[in-house]
Amino acid sequence: MASSNKACTAVLLLLLALVIATVADASKNIASSEPVPKKIVPARQDASATCVGSLLALSPCLAFFEDAGMSEAPQGCCEGLGGIIQDQAACLCHIVNHTLERAIGVDIPDDRAFSLIGDLCGLSPPQDVMDTCANGGEVPPLYVCPAPSA
Repeated sequence: MASSNKACTAVLLLLLALVIATVADASKNIASSEPVPKKIVPARQDASATCVGSLLALSPCLAFFEDAGMSEAPQGCCEGLGGIIQDQAACLCHIVNHTLERAIGVDIPDDRAFSLIGDLCGLSPPQDVMDTCANGGEVPPLYVCPAPSA
């Protein structure tokens, strides 16, 4: 039980660090009426089965989403996106489905996300992954906190 609580705490601390390090204005309103993904892969204790690790590579990109006037990808952003597309492309569904947006409190408009991926970074997510996102297919969970044991 102690190791699973430590793993959960570590994941939550990573998310908190991401928010603290990148969010300049925490008072932005987050739309709560966004659709929730229809299917989530059953929770596993293995942190590598989640998307939190790969999505942390988006940290350099958050300035792009916070500043609508920014027209270039921040340094390190395209490399992070490329790693996600190569290693865990299905995790991009957390951008499309707005679960990442709700978790970190940063507005990530789909049009800016796809412009960043395709136009500015010159990357192409696999079409089957984008179809999975659009059709509510299975996506690894953003993070998993184990249930407390009795």
